[in-house]
Amino acid sequence: MTLYWGWSYVLVEAGPEQALTWRTGHLRGDGALPDLFFPADRSWLVSALWDDTWTDIGASADLLAGLRRNPLVNARLIEPDEDACPPGLTRD
Repeated sequence: MTLYWGWSYVLVEAGPEQALTWRTGHLRGDGALPDLFFPADRSWLVSALWDDTWTDIGASADLLAGLRRNPLVNARLIEPDEDACPPGLTRD
């Protein structure tokens, strides 16, 4: 599958236990999460690319509103045609 400026991805169906064993030493820290993950019903999506310092979340308006209310989450809403790059950061 091609995503993000023509980069190739392989999508694999797996459970959390499997996905967490696929890589170590990730550039974003100690975690081993995949760059892209979502449940089988596709009700939400998390994208955490290896070279980004932020995480993108696609979900229902209610779920996103809940994230915005959480004081531990620094969330901002963007429209589908907007760049997700946070203010003050630039792309190389």
